[in-house]
This record gives sequence, C-alpha cells and structure tokens, in this order.
Amino acid sequence: MIIRQCDLSETAGFLKDRALQEKVVESGEPFLAALVLRPISRWPTTLPDETIKNVLSECAPVQLQCMTAGSCQHGEVSASIVIVTFNNLVYTKLCLESLLAHTDYPGYEIIVVDNGSTDGTADYLRQLVQQYTHIRLILNEYNRGFACANNQGLAIANGRMLTLLNNDTIVPRGWLKRLSDHLEDPTVGLIGPVTNRAGNEAQIEVPYGTYGEFLQFTREYSPGCECSLFDVRTLAMFCVAMRRDVYQSIGQLDEQFEVGMFEDDDYAIRVRAAGYRVVYAQNVFVHHFGQASIGKLAITGEYGKLFQANRQRFEKKWGIVWEPHQQRPSRQYQVLTERIRNIVRTTLPADATVIVVSKGDDELLKLDGRRACHFPQTDAAAYAGHYPPDSASAIVHLEELRQKGGEFLLLPKTALWWLDHYVEFKQHLVNNYRVVEQQGDDCLIFALNGFVASEAKL
Repeated sequence: MIIRQCDLSETAGFLKDRALQEKVVESGEPFLAALVLRPISRWPTTLPDETIKNVLSECAPVQLQCMTAGSCQHGEVSASIVIVTFNNLVYTKLCLESLLAHTDYPGYEIIVVDNGSTDGTADYLRQLVQQYTHIRLILNEYNRGFACANNQGLAIANGRMLTLLNNDTIVPRGWLKRLSDHLEDPTVGLIGPVTNRAGNEAQIEVPYGTYGEFLQFTREYSPGCECSLFDVRTLAMFCVAMRRDVYQSIGQLDEQFEVGMFEDDDYAIRVRAAGYRVVYAQNVFVHHFGQASIGKLAITGEYGKLFQANRQRFEKKWGIVWEPHQQRPSRQYQVLTERIRNIVRTTLPADATVIVVSKGDDELLKLDGRRACHFPQTDAAAYAGHYPPDSASAIVHLEELRQKGGEFLLLPKTALWWLDHYVEFKQHLVNNYRVVEQQGDDCLIFALNGFVASEAKL
C-alpha cells in the first residue's frame, strides 16, 4: 500500500497572520483564537498555565447555540458519541464545548461516562446535562478503566452510528458527517480520522499552535491524496466510529486490558476477522493532545508495568508477537533522519556501536553499517514499546547496555524532550559522559567510552 503524504505547504502561510490570534473568532466559538494548544511538556501532556486558566475561568459550561440540541427527542437517534472522562477538566471542557459548537449533524446524542473524577469534572458534567438535553451522563464511583467505561456508554447508546471519542480531543466542523459518509461503504467496519498525534499512520504534520489557527487549518485542510481511505493494522481509539450492525457483530471492547492500552489492537483484529476493513479517513481531521490521562502513569512508574501486562494478555489471546506501530514518514522526518546519518558518518567510527533513543523506528538505526540498537529495549533487543518510568530506570538500562558494548548514545530531535522530562538521567549523562556532537537541534550524541570528537557542550 502506498500512502501519499499530504501537502500542507499551502496552508502553512496563514500562520503569519498574527492578527487572527488577537481576537475572538467568529460568533459561536467557545474559546479565544489566541488560546495556545501546543503543550509545554509530555508524559503527561501539560498545557501552558495561561491556557488552563483561560479554559477554566468559567466553571460553568459556556452558552452555545447548538443546532442539534434536543433534536434527538423528536426522532431516531442517528449517531451516539461516547466520551470517557477521568479528571483533566481542562481537556474535557475543550473537547465537549468544541463538540457542541462544531457538530452540525442531525439527531446525535452524547454519552459521557465519568470514571470517578475528583477535580470538579463531575460537577461540570452535571451542569452540562442540565443545559443540553441531548447529553446523557453516567457517573462511576471509581475508575473502571477505558474499555469498561466505553462499554457502559455503548450499552445505552441509541445511534445507528457509534463513535468513541477521547476527552483530550478537539473536533472541527463537519467531522462527524464525513465519518458517517465513509461508513456508508459496507466493507468499512471501523474508521478514524487523521490527527496531529497518534503514534501510527494517522499522524500528519500540522502547522497550527493556537485555537484560531486550528480552526483555520481545518477549514482549509485538504489531503491532496487520490484515495480518501487507507487501511491500517490498528486504529488508535482516540476517535473511532462504526455502524451499529458492526458493533453487534463484533461485541464489546475487551475489559481484560483494564485501565487501557491494547484494547485498540485487539478490536481491530476482531473487526478484520469478521471481514471488515479498518481504515483512516484522510479527509477527516481531529486534534488529539495525547497522553493527557494515561501519561500520568509514567510519573508513578505504573505505565511500563501496565504496558507489559497488557501486552502479555494481548499476545496470549492472539498467539502473536505484538509489533510497535509505525508512523507514516513525513518529508520533514525523512530529511531529519538523513541529516542524522550524515552527522554520524562524519563523527563516529565506522565500527561504532550506537544506542538510539527511539520509538521503535528502524530507520533511525540505519547508520551506514554501524551497529545500532533501540533504547529502551527488551531482553531480546527489540524496542520495549514504552518509555522508562523514571530517570532511575533509564540510568540503569543505559548502564546495562553500555556494559554490553554500547559506545555512544544518540538522542534524535524527536527525543530531546527526554532531557527535560528525565532530569536525573540528564544529570547522569552530564556528570559521566561527554557530548561528542551537537549540530543544531538535529541530534545529540554522548560518548560512553571516553571517545572525544569535539568539545560541544550541553
């Protein structure tokens, strides 16, 4: 399968229009155009303080003129949107209020399942239900997990079209109608949009950083691709849709995956096994912050444990070895990997052994014949599938690989955030090893064996 990369060059020019960010966008929008959507950190994803303050300044839901509010009372429900919440009120407000403002689709309902939030989310949702009659609410006393909560919502859904939507998303106008149009194809079983952050083929490059820029980008976004659908191995369940007949055939999400992870891999296999396609729609875009809830488990060290436990459950259930998801290569990323190869070619010995911080991308290991391996990795030298839970684990793992022959540690541009997130890990590198190469922000290379090529400083 050939996937053509969408050309965003024509839409990137609007970012120069700074006046757009200084005013409220057209009437009916719940947020200021200048509201910054770009996170200041990941794992967990954290928004700027000013963004959080702005979104939460009004505890009550904003008053929106919702075209389809109440329409479900007068006829058949055409679509049900299930959203699971667990704290993270700022993301929930962004999601639900963009959903109400932008979903111009007749006869839809929203079902929110809250997993025992303690940050004011439940109170906000109660007010929302009073204000909008097409919203239904389930309040759990504790966190029942992603799959179980979605199953609760699906169990009471009335729509012919069923959509699961994460609460850390923002939807543009027309999103639901476009997904619905694609589901008219009887061969399509499960469908999702492209997005700014997914960790697989659905992720595309985007130029926006504010809410106003997001709105303009989604108005002007055109995939520029001949085929509007492309088949994928797994749909990340930040936003997926299916017809009711498909859901009745496939059944509920598998609740053995507890808090979350791998239920999306599992469901995609089940859909394909039933003879349906699993596809992304290139003409549908939904913003996804990512790691807003589950990223918090990385701080406590629970993320890695949960990942491994669910991976074992998945592999046992299907009798296969799980493979990491791959992103579609963008032009920008391809240029970056080639520049990294040139840096390594001119800096490191031809027989060097290089440890590469990665997300399982084998392209980063192609260093002109030099031995290279993923970091972090399993005992079998395969990509571990998740980041270290903390600095201490990262340090121990690095030293293990160094003892096994690792001579250099390479952090590509896509992993430089590690130095901010894993503070003690960064200090360990600074205290014990020397930076041998740092060209711009393409990559950073540490020598683990005393080799010195330059006097670059971190």
